[in-house]
Amino acid sequence: MHRSLIGCAAALAMAGCPVAQAADWYTGAEPPSGPDAWIVAVDTSASIASQGSQFASATVTAAPAGDLLTSGIRVRVDGLIGSYRAESPGAAHAVGQQTDVAAMAGYALVGPDSVLTGFVGLNARHDEVAQSGASETTTRTGVGLKTALDYYARPTAFTMFQATGSYATTFNAYYGRVRFGIAALAGGYVGPEFTALGDDYYRQWRVGGHLSGMQIGAVQLGLSAGYVYDHVRKGGLYTSLDLRTGF
Repeated sequence: MHRSLIGCAAALAMAGCPVAQAADWYTGAEPPSGPDAWIVAVDTSASIASQGSQFASATVTAAPAGDLLTSGIRVRVDGLIGSYRAESPGAAHAVGQQTDVAAMAGYALVGPDSVLTGFVGLNARHDEVAQSGASETTTRTGVGLKTALDYYARPTAFTMFQATGSYATTFNAYYGRVRFGIAALAGGYVGPEFTALGDDYYRQWRVGGHLSGMQIGAVQLGLSAGYVYDHVRKGGLYTSLDLRTGF
């Protein structure tokens, strides 16, 4: 299966990230609603699905020169860990354990109401799949190239649009997430979202709703929930929590 949960997105100075595997890799972090000119943004995410997958991820994005609210070079490091129900011929139950790390560099183009960011770098992933009652496990480890593209915009003063995607040559892992929102409470947005993710061994898509970008002190909070379908466990429900802060 490919990276999960979730997984980050970026600010109106670095659209979305990470984080993205089986549950919700590269979980999109929400852009700041205020004028915070962060140099470093930290995004964390946790996601769980009724099919038996649970993942946690973290992403650190920095602007070596300037800040995240101005165009310029970006560097990003992200990591993910979790477990999922895997497909294994002849086994009633198989559980996969996954870890994933990536280091990338890129550039952000920041406009008055939008930001487009691209990244390229290296990715490493390790998977272990154990069959119920079996003493042996299937192990897969790979290193490859990873690219990511994030876009965030505010078409009007009361709406937002976000699209984030990534692809890694390691097991052909991919992740894509699209969101639209209308201004809601605490500076956040509410609206629909769609996510697709997978790799050589796993595929999943999600459709649901999100309440994202709520400002609570120095932290931005996002919540998502909805319907999930994967090719192993079929239909079910998912929920995820995103947190973002910076300095």
